[in-house]
Amino acid sequence: MPDPVVSVVVPTHNRAARLGRLLDGLRAQTIGTDAFEVVLCDDASSDPAVATVLHEAAHDGRLHLRVLRREASGGPAVARNVGWRAALAPLVAFVDDDCVPVPTWLQALVDARDAAGVDDLVIQGPVDPDPAEYPHRYGPFSTTLWVKEASPWFETANIAYPRALLDRLGGFDEELVIAGEDSDLGWRAVEAGATVVWAAQALVHHGVIAQGPWGRMWKGRRWRYVPAAFARHEGLRRELQYGVFWNDRHRWLFGALLALLLLRRRGPGWSFLRWWFGGPYLKHLTHYRTGPLLAPYRLACDVVEVVSIGEGAVRHRIVML
Repeated sequence: MPDPVVSVVVPTHNRAARLGRLLDGLRAQTIGTDAFEVVLCDDASSDPAVATVLHEAAHDGRLHLRVLRREASGGPAVARNVGWRAALAPLVAFVDDDCVPVPTWLQALVDARDAAGVDDLVIQGPVDPDPAEYPHRYGPFSTTLWVKEASPWFETANIAYPRALLDRLGGFDEELVIAGEDSDLGWRAVEAGATVVWAAQALVHHGVIAQGPWGRMWKGRRWRYVPAAFARHEGLRRELQYGVFWNDRHRWLFGALLALLLLRRRGPGWSFLRWWFGGPYLKHLTHYRTGPLLAPYRLACDVVEVVSIGEGAVRHRIVML
């Protein structure tokens, strides 16, 4: 093939069906398959169906695909680093194996780079839930992703960096095993002088991922890695609510705890304060997707998240919950 204009880097692990849909989306790119390569890093998948999907894709001739395999799983940061370091193009686009890009995705990323007229840039594009799965598969024990504008989290579901910038920055921090590595890299790029570019037409659809009750709850444990990125980057710390809270739910939870401390106070003024502090979290619990029956479960999920964030905050000496 001629030298590719863009390299698409995909980390994958045990998602054969979703990986097949992603590869179909890449085959449909309007930029033309001779303009890009796909570098896919299999992070030690144990499902033999993954190997079947990759073997068929590598031999059907419709994609310029290279498959790299790790024998021991190291997490997405490691897999992405393996992928981009093997990439040949001057622009590296990252997408995840639970996503499907629209046909104009790569062309929109390349157009955004060309229009920006700068060498050091980070190109972000929108992410919406996959319309083939949302909303009918979006239940209380599933997750998906929305990115509506240039994001301080620099989600790797849809982002592109010049290869030269990745070389200078050293890529993703592999110590941030399963969370925070994307935000950390984006902020290191910004701090190095890179311009953030929003490519509104470069849309990616994110799958609705069923996790089950246990998996949905313990997803919160991954967030213990996140405070490392906040501790390193002042710009990211400005995203904390009141300089402390990671998101609305954590702030509401602490408001509810404060309301509990005021239970013995009598009088209309105290009643108002209890509702002021505790009302938002109560509304969150009773309106969560399927209603109040899941309130105890939602509370447990939020506690797991807050404890995990607090654990990471102590480790990295930052006030964050």
